[in-house]
Amino acid sequence: MTMSTPTPIRSQAGVKRDGTRFEGDFYTDAGWCRFQRGLPRKMGGYSSLTASLPEFVYGMTSFSRSGAIYQHMGSATKLTQVRSNYAGNFMGQSDRTPAGLVTSPNLLWQFDTMIDPTGVDPSLLAHGAQNLAEIDSSIESPIYAGDVDGTGVLTATGMDPQSGGIVVLYPYLLTYGNAGRIDQSVAGDFMTPTPDSSFVTAQKIVKGLSLRGGGGGPSGLFWSLDSLIRATFVTDDPAEANFAFDTIADDISVLSSRCIITHLGIYYWAGVDGFYMFSGVVREIPNSLNVNFFFQNLNFTQRQKVFAYKVPRFGEIWWCFPLGSATECNHAVIYNYRENTWYDTPLPNSGRTDGIFAKVYQKPFMTGFDLNVLPTPGYVLWQHETGVNQILGSSVEPIRSFFQTGTISLLDTEQPMSKSLRVERVEPDFVQVGPMNLTVIGQANARAADIDTAMKTYPDVATTADEQTVTFKDAVRRLLRFKFESNAVDGDYEMGNCLAHVAPNDGRVTG
Repeated sequence: MTMSTPTPIRSQAGVKRDGTRFEGDFYTDAGWCRFQRGLPRKMGGYSSLTASLPEFVYGMTSFSRSGAIYQHMGSATKLTQVRSNYAGNFMGQSDRTPAGLVTSPNLLWQFDTMIDPTGVDPSLLAHGAQNLAEIDSSIESPIYAGDVDGTGVLTATGMDPQSGGIVVLYPYLLTYGNAGRIDQSVAGDFMTPTPDSSFVTAQKIVKGLSLRGGGGGPSGLFWSLDSLIRATFVTDDPAEANFAFDTIADDISVLSSRCIITHLGIYYWAGVDGFYMFSGVVREIPNSLNVNFFFQNLNFTQRQKVFAYKVPRFGEIWWCFPLGSATECNHAVIYNYRENTWYDTPLPNSGRTDGIFAKVYQKPFMTGFDLNVLPTPGYVLWQHETGVNQILGSSVEPIRSFFQTGTISLLDTEQPMSKSLRVERVEPDFVQVGPMNLTVIGQANARAADIDTAMKTYPDVATTADEQTVTFKDAVRRLLRFKFESNAVDGDYEMGNCLAHVAPNDGRVTG
């Protein structure tokens, strides 16, 4: 019998969903798994801050002051504030629903904050527009304001209603919407509009974000349904237009007004046909791993529910989306700009509806629901990247995390052979807590059905020689892959340099 050879168990960082499994050297499947230093590791856990949100959340913001985090979340009939401290402890919840709010199941919220000229009273600005079902909805809604750390209801500003949203380019509040219209407040006074509007494009503007102005004054970017527009400050003379507008690109697309996010001066978004970024020029983000998977499985009728979210600790930009027939975001594709790769994961608890990275707090937040909470479903504000378990009240549950390597065979070696490989044993190398499972999966050829070995479990600490490696007796496959899984309370892992002892089998081609 041919002696076995130690072979590293490693694929290229990222999970390949597009094309076939047999082409390429990337990992072929994963769930709740990310990549760091080119290697898989389990994503962090999540803990419920509160399970008493009144409804699905579509729009949220975060503000920190005096040791407290103020989360404001908009829904179909409510504007809810949740307060917590930097230790992640719940401090209270208030209903701040604006007086006279026209409720609708299609309400989608945008928020910003603005300080008054004295620097004393930061204000929350909120705009709930009926855009959830249709990104190009022309229904206009009022803009509201109130103290960001207050608990009272918000009141309407003097700004005209808009269909798109709001952005603060301090000391101005700019609002936007139908027919490329941008309104502007008086400097330092978000309650009072200037008399003139700017019409900068024919299509509706759906999102605005501030832009580094280079010292010349406030600047911003505005996404319309077909163009990207830059606002540049030109004068503080109240008798003249304070901003000039120019078109950066007139052939872009925007999938959702919620799918645009900025990080370190770079703007990322999903269009209807690809993923894009702006860092001075617009360019497509290369994606050969899951772009087809995303667009072919996206429930396009729910496009406005797609939202972007970031985890800077690991260099990740997430796009959460409804997969298949789902009506809420139950899956995410992830661009890791540090690793320059893509992967994806199912979202837990039947999905998430919004997410935000609170800049002064190390843990991002996401909103969703859990069918085990009463009332059914329970609407939950989750702290993510918290430990390694799911914690909901007093309940602690494991989080399943797994990854599956690319295909290993003798068909793509320097001297290809049409023989099966025999896996004798595996030497796991992990930073590991809790037991892990290992399965060898394989096929006789690319079109044959998978045949799995019996799952083997190995502990985090080997107490005997037999526990130091994982042995197999029936792992003979022509095309084989390795699947590692953690699914225990407190389970965690980071992969190192795992080795498989493999050898060519006899001339038979087996599964």
